[in-house]
Amino acid sequence: MGAFAAMALLFAYPALASTPGASGNPNFQQLMQHPQLASPQRIQLSTGQTITLTSVAGGFWVVGDRGSNGTATGSMTLQVSGSLTGGYILNVTGGSFSINGTTYTISSGSAELGPYGEYMVGHGQTGSAQFLFLDRDLGRFGSANYGILRVDLKDGSSEFAARLLVSITV
Repeated sequence: MGAFAAMALLFAYPALASTPGASGNPNFQQLMQHPQLASPQRIQLSTGQTITLTSVAGGFWVVGDRGSNGTATGSMTLQVSGSLTGGYILNVTGGSFSINGTTYTISSGSAELGPYGEYMVGHGQTGSAQFLFLDRDLGRFGSANYGILRVDLKDGSSEFAARLLVSITV
């Protein structure tokens, strides 16, 4: 992990050190001169609004044995139950995960979504399993929004980690 961070800094340094007119992309110096370029937009959600995450592609592995892996799919429906300055309170109202040949139907859960819609974190329950999840918004590509949904699901003594590319609809 430290080596990856060092490599990222090495690759990022020339971009940060370049002159403002050198490229069409804003660099560090431009962001300092024009802070509005770095300011993300707050999202506007209202109580009762529904967010749906639907997998496009995905996979899983057994926690502790990355060699035991396979394809995973899933969907999750969340409803906004509260709006605060620091973000949104969400209830997980439905969905399912298909991991290692078993379909886990979501019965309940809750989450929080930051004010800019970039990260969502929460937990939930299926019939016999509990899960934690983290969704990171990747942004709009064409006409759809996409994100990466990471799930840590534990069913008895079995624990699975899944990573799904999801489309996000609001």
